[in-house]
Amino acid sequence: MLRHFLELLRASHRMILASAAAAGLVALVLSVLLLNARPLYEASVTVSMEPSEEELRFNRSFMGVSQFNPATIIAQSHIERLLSRPVAERALELLTAELGQIPAKPPSLLSALSTRVWQVWNTLNYGYSVQLDDQQQMLADLQNAISVEIVEGSYILNIAVSYDDAAIAAQAANALARAYVEEARDGFRRDAAEIAATIATAEEEAQRRLSERRQQRQALATELGVADPVAERAILLQAREDARAALRTAEAELSGEERRLATLRQSLATQADGEIARGIRESLATGQAGLDRLTELRAQRQQGLAEIARSLAGLDEAQTRLSALDEQIAGVETDLAQLQALRVASELSSRARLSQVMIINPATVPLYPRFPKVAVNTVVAVLVGAILALVPVLARDALGSQLRTALDVEQLGARALPSLSRRRIVRGRRLGPGEIDRLVRRIAADRGGWHDRVLLVTGFLPQDDIHRLARVLDGAAGSDGTPIQAVPLLPLTAIEDWTALPDQPLLVALRSGELARSELAAMQETAARGQRPEPYYLVVL
Repeated sequence: MLRHFLELLRASHRMILASAAAAGLVALVLSVLLLNARPLYEASVTVSMEPSEEELRFNRSFMGVSQFNPATIIAQSHIERLLSRPVAERALELLTAELGQIPAKPPSLLSALSTRVWQVWNTLNYGYSVQLDDQQQMLADLQNAISVEIVEGSYILNIAVSYDDAAIAAQAANALARAYVEEARDGFRRDAAEIAATIATAEEEAQRRLSERRQQRQALATELGVADPVAERAILLQAREDARAALRTAEAELSGEERRLATLRQSLATQADGEIARGIRESLATGQAGLDRLTELRAQRQQGLAEIARSLAGLDEAQTRLSALDEQIAGVETDLAQLQALRVASELSSRARLSQVMIINPATVPLYPRFPKVAVNTVVAVLVGAILALVPVLARDALGSQLRTALDVEQLGARALPSLSRRRIVRGRRLGPGEIDRLVRRIAADRGGWHDRVLLVTGFLPQDDIHRLARVLDGAAGSDGTPIQAVPLLPLTAIEDWTALPDQPLLVALRSGELARSELAAMQETAARGQRPEPYYLVVL
C-alpha cells in the first residue's frame, strides 16, 4: 500500500509541486506587500491582580467541588471588565492626552480596498453599512487590537495591543493597563463609598435606638423609684437578714420572759409568806409589762420583715421590667459594636483593594513586527498548497475507476511490472542490472524459462513513446550478461488482432489514469479467449 501511494505521488508530482509553489509564491508576495504596507507590531503589558478576601473565600468554597479553576473564573471576570467599552474610552483619552493627537493613517490602496470590502460585506449581511466618525473608528480599532491571555493558575494577565506603529502600540498597551487600573480603583472607591454610607446609616440608626432605649430605662427607673436594682436588692437582702436575726432575738427574749413569769406564778401559788408573795406579785407585774413590751417589739419586727419582703417583691418586678430594657440596650450595643468593627474592616479592605490591580511589567516598543512573518507564511503556504493538491489525488484514487498504479493492475488479477516514470522513458536511460534481473525472474517464472530474451513492446501510448520505451529495455542486461531484445510494435489500438502476435512476452504500457478498470478486464477476457498468455502491464507515471 505504501508503494501504491508513493506511485500516486510520483504520477501527480507536477501538480503537487505546482500547487505548493503557487501557494508559496502568493503567500510570499502578500507577506512582502503587507510587511511594507501595513506591518503589525504587538506590545504587551503584564498586570497582576491581588485577590481580595471575598475572592479567596470564593476560591476556598470551590476547592474539591468544581472542575474549573477558581482563579481562572475570577481572572475571566477581570478580562470582561478590561475589554469593556468604558475602559477602552478611558484608554483612548489617556493615549490622546499623551500623544496630543493620534497620527492618522496615510491613505493607501490596501486600506481603501479593505474598507470597501467591509462596506460590501456589511451591506450584503444587513442591507446597509454605517460610516463611523474618527473617534468611534479609533475606539473600534483599539478594541479590535486588544488581546488578553491568562497565566494559567494565577491572577496575572498579559494584555497585548497590535498596531502598525511600534511606539503607538507600546503606548496604547500602557494606556490600556493604566485605564483598567484607574477604572478598577474608581469602581472600588464607588463600592467602598456605598458600603461606608450604608454602614454609617446603620450605625446612626443603632446610636439612635440605643439613646431611645437608655432614655426609656431612665424614665422607667424614675417611675419605679429604682436607681440600681442590683445594689438595692443587696441592701434589702442584708436588711432582711438583719430583721430576721432581730426577730429571732426578740422571740428568744419573749420566750425566756414567758418561762420566767411561769416560774414566778408557780412560786406564788406555793408561797405561804405574805411578804414574799407580795414581792413575787410585784415581780410578776413588772415581768408582765416587759412581756408586753417584748410582744410588741416582736410584732414590730415581724411587720418590718414583711415590709422588706414586699419591697423585695416590688424590686423583683421592677428588675424584670428593667431587665427587658437592659437586654434591648445590650442587643443594640452589640449591633453597634459589630457595625463599628465592620466599618474598620471595610476601610482596611478598601485600602487594600485600591492596590489590588497593579502593573508589574509595562510594555516596551517592539523591535520586530508580529505580522506578517514572511518565511513562516511562505513555508506554511507551501505545505498547505501541497496538502490541498493531495486531496483531489487521493479522491480520484478512492472514487475513480482509472488504473493509476501497479497495485491497481494487480488487484484486477493482471500481471504488472514495476512502474516507470515518464521522465526516465523520455531520457532513454536503460534499466539497471537489478531491475533487469527482477524482470527476467518474473517472466521466466511465468513461462517456465526465457532464453531468447525477446520482449514485444506496445501499449496505449503514441508510437514515439513506444519506441522510447523499447530503447530503454533493448540491450539492457542483467547479472548473467544476456541482453534483452525489445521489439517495438504499433500502438495497441492500431493492432487488429493482438492475439495473433508471435508467442513472445508482450509488454503493454499505459499511462497512469488513462485506462479504466473495465477496459483492462475486457483485455484479459480477450487474451483468455485467444488462449494467449496474459500480457505484462507497465504503468507509466
